[in-house]
Formats: sequence, C-alpha cells, structure tokens
Amino acid sequence: MDKRILIGLGSLVLCCGVSGVASADYVNMHLVEVAVDGGGFVPNTTTWRMYAEFDNANDQLNSVGGSPDSPGEILRSTSFYQNVFGGPFGFDINEALMVFFPSLNYDSWVTIGAHSATENDLLTSGFDTTEFEDGGNFYIPDGSWYIDQDDPNGFGVELVGMDNYHVLVGQFTIFGSGSETVPWGQLNLSGYNANGNAWSTLGATFGTPLPAPATIALLAFGCFVRRRRTAM
Repeated sequence: MDKRILIGLGSLVLCCGVSGVASADYVNMHLVEVAVDGGGFVPNTTTWRMYAEFDNANDQLNSVGGSPDSPGEILRSTSFYQNVFGGPFGFDINEALMVFFPSLNYDSWVTIGAHSATENDLLTSGFDTTEFEDGGNFYIPDGSWYIDQDDPNGFGVELVGMDNYHVLVGQFTIFGSGSETVPWGQLNLSGYNANGNAWSTLGATFGTPLPAPATIALLAFGCFVRRRRTAM
C-alpha cells in the first residue's frame, strides 16, 4: 500500500486560492478528502489531506509556517480529532502502533512530504501546538516547520486523477460531515524551483470558511419570506 495515500477511492478534491506573490513553479494548495468516519474507527469525522502543487517534478517545498506580517493559521468549524498516540507533526506517528490502534491512522498533524517517524526529517521552530493538540485552531504567529534543501520529502509526487506534482503539508480529521468539516486558513510557503532558485509565497490560502451562524439564520429567514410571498 502506498503510504502517501491513506484512502484514495472516491476522493473529493478542493482547489484552493492563492494570495501573495508566488513563484510560477508553485501552483496552488489542494484539500483531498481521504476518509469518512475514520474507516469505522473514528465515527462522525471526515479526514482531509492538504497538498502544495507544483508544475515541475524538481520543484521543492522546504518551509511552511507564518510570520508577524503574514501569520499562518489552520482553522476548523467543529474540532480537530487528535489521537492520544499521535502528535502535531508527521514524525510523531509510529506506524507500528496502527496495528493495535487503527484510529491513529486518522490523527491530525502537519508535515512536509512524510507522515511517519521512520521517514521524516522535519524540523520545527517558534510556535505553540497546544491548542491544536486540544482540538482547537492551529495558529502560527511566527515560526515554521521545515526540511533541508534537496531533502527527498520536499519534492512532489503524482496523485491519481490529479495533474502536476504534490507535496503533502498535513492531515486533518474533523468532527462532522460535508462542508462543515473543510479546514481553511493560510500559510507561508518557501522552497527552491527546478533551477535551484529560491521562491516564496505569503498567505497561500486554502479551504472556504462557512458563513457565521447569524448569517445562516438570516439567509434561512429570507428564503422563508420569499416562499410565503410566492404562495400568496
């Protein structure tokens, strides 16, 4: 089984917008739905994987995070699922434990390319993951997770049914179903292109937040009024 794909069948792909000034080699951010109900082990959840897309197999992603001028954030409407045997980073995942605790397969974490302790050279600096590990939003006011230049994990891989090359940035399992489970936010990205030149983009956005509850109520009331008028 390819470790890069958790559950590929019937995946739902969300293409996400980009803000800031980006290298032409960096294309976009994508969210891919990879599991519902945690394969039966984590009921009432939806699991997403997030990828950075590149148009050349030799493009690299080497750093993800936030800065005072462009804070990073990964937000949710309900709550992130966090497994007691996991952690906030891909290197926290011990694949040997998944045999005994299958729910660990659906833990929420961030990374660059790799998602297990045995294949991950990720380094981290400058931010607190406590709220994220408690199921809350993940804020990166300053700092990053990063890998060295030419680390194999920084190069994109081909995903079935998708164009170009993709570097895994994180996995997020969120309680609920449908649009309420789509994470959203923005991250700063940097790396090297196929020519070895450094590139960076600030505020690469992903996902679409749900309307606020008051907005939803107002929309519902508006629909009710229109229906009444039509019936008169």
